[in-house]
Amino acid sequence: MNFFEWIRGGVRQAVLLGVSDAVDQIGTPEGDDLHQGLLEVLRSQPDSPKRLGSGTRRKKLGRSLQQIQATSEGAPS
Repeated sequence: MNFFEWIRGGVRQAVLLGVSDAVDQIGTPEGDDLHQGLLEVLRSQPDSPKRLGSGTRRKKLGRSLQQIQATSEGAPS
């Protein structure tokens, strides 16, 4: 089994168990309540989904190799 297949299987199982637990706690909707609630949620969402990280630069963590080399060259031996 591939590592990524193993992760996908674990995620799939976790999602299914989460949905199962939610149905157990909340219960199943009766009649047209499900359709009306789903329509309201879909209508309240914006037309185009936002992409995560669009327009923002990633924050660099730590120092670059050039910065490490510069500080080690400048330090007295």
